Amino acid sequence: MNKNLTRNAAQTLLAILSFCLFALWGCSHNVIDYGSVENIVYSQHVQPLFQKNCLSSGCHNSADRANGLDLSSWDSLIRGSDFGAVVISGSAEHSHLIEHLEGEAEPRMPLNRRPLPEEQIEFIARWVEEGARNDAGQRPYENITKKVYVSNQGADLITVISTEHNLVTRLLPVGGVEGLLDVPHNLAIDRQNRFLYASLITTGEVWKFDTITDSFVGKAQAGNSPANVVVSPDGAKAYVTNWDITNPNGRVVQVIDTATLTAIKQINVGLAPHGINFSHDGQFIYVTNYRSDSISILRAADDQELARVLLAPDVNPARPSNKYQPLQVTLTLDDRFAYVTCFGTGEVRVIDTSTQSVIAAISVGQSPFLLEGTPNGEYIFVANQQSNDVSVIRIADNQIVATIKSPSFANPHGVAFTPDGRYAYITNENLSGDFNPHHPSEHGGNPGNVVVIDTQTFQVIETIEVEADPTGVVLVER
Repeated sequence: MNKNLTRNAAQTLLAILSFCLFALWGCSHNVIDYGSVENIVYSQHVQPLFQKNCLSSGCHNSADRANGLDLSSWDSLIRGSDFGAVVISGSAEHSHLIEHLEGEAEPRMPLNRRPLPEEQIEFIARWVEEGARNDAGQRPYENITKKVYVSNQGADLITVISTEHNLVTRLLPVGGVEGLLDVPHNLAIDRQNRFLYASLITTGEVWKFDTITDSFVGKAQAGNSPANVVVSPDGAKAYVTNWDITNPNGRVVQVIDTATLTAIKQINVGLAPHGINFSHDGQFIYVTNYRSDSISILRAADDQELARVLLAPDVNPARPSNKYQPLQVTLTLDDRFAYVTCFGTGEVRVIDTSTQSVIAAISVGQSPFLLEGTPNGEYIFVANQQSNDVSVIRIADNQIVATIKSPSFANPHGVAFTPDGRYAYITNENLSGDFNPHHPSEHGGNPGNVVVIDTQTFQVIETIEVEADPTGVVLVER
C-alpha cells in the first residue's frame, strides 16, 4: 500500500513537472522580441500590451474607461479620452499616451504599477510614429474632409483638427532651422480648398501644403517678417504682408506666384503692414498698416494702391503713427463695409468702402487681434487678446450683442467658422499661462487651445488642447 502511494505520488509529481516544463517552453516561444518585429500588426503586437497592463487592472477597459479612455480596441483608443486625442498619428513625441508611459506627463502609466519595460514603450512609440495603423493598415482619420488647421508658432507645427470629432489628428512640421523657432504665424486657404499657405516670420518664407494629403508642396521667399497671407480668388497669387516693425521704412506686401512659388512683385503700402484681405468680389485688396494707422486699398487687376484711408482725423499721414495699431480687416458679404481691429485702442473701426471713410468706432475688448464675419453675414466675431473674451458685433446696427467669456480663453488670437456658420473656432495663445492644460508641454512654451463656440447660443462647447502659441486658424471642408 505504501509502495503504491509512493508510486502514485511520484507519478503525480512527474506529471506536474512535465506540465510546468511544457508551459515554460510554450511561454518562451510566445515572448515577443520587439526589436525584431518588422511589420507591426496592432492586434498581435500592440493590443496585447494594453490588455495585460491597462485593461486587467480595471482602468481603461470598456466598462471602467478611466478619464474616458478605453484601450480595449483600436477604435476606442483613437477616440481618445475626456481630454482629447491620446494618439496623434505619425507623432509619438506629442502623443499623450507615450508621454504618460514614459513619465513625461503625470501620472505615469500604468497607474500605481511598475512602468513598462523601455523596449515595450519604444515599440508602442514606433507604432505611433509609423502611423498608429489598424490591422488593415489604415491611419486614424486618414480620409477626413472637414478639418481645421492651426499654426502653433511656439512649436513650429501646424495642428490638424477634425471638425466632426473635435480631435487633433495630425501635426505638420514647419520650418527646420536647428535651434531656432521659425514661427509659423498665419494661415490661408485658397477658395478652391486645395492648398494651405503658412507664413514663417523668422525665416521670411511661405510654405505650401496639399490639403488632401496634408503633405508639404514647397516654399517661397516672402520678405522680412511675413505676417498674414491671402490668396487671389483664382488661386494664382498669394499676397503676404511684411510686418517688419523694426524697420522704420518697412512697408512691403510681397506677391508670390503660387504655381512656381517665386516672388514676382512688391507693393509699397503704409508702415508695418499686418492684416490683409480680399473683397468678396475679388476686385480689391485691403491692407492694415500697423504703424501708419491707415488702410491701403489695392486694385487686384494691377496690384496698384488706389487709396489710403486714415483711421481717425488725428492721424498725420506724413509721419509714423502708433495709436490705433490696426491688425486685421474683414469685409461684409456685399463688400460695402470693412471692419478693422484697432489693437491699441480696443476698438473695431468701420469703413464705408464706397466713400473710403470711417463711419463708426465700436468699443470691444482689450487689445483686439483678429476678427472674422459669420458666413451668413450677420455677425463679426472679434478675438480680444488681453481681456480674454470674444466680442460679437451685429452688422445690421454695429451693436455688441454678446461678449463671450470662458476660463478657456487665454490670449485669444484667431477666428474661423465652419462653412455653415454653426461653429466658431478661436485660437488661444496662452502666453500668460491663464489656461491650465491637462497635458503640460514638455517641448517648450505653454500649451494653447482652440475654443469652439456655438454661434446660435454664443456658448463655448469644446476646448481642444494644442501645442504652444496657436495663432492662425483656417477651415477646409469638401
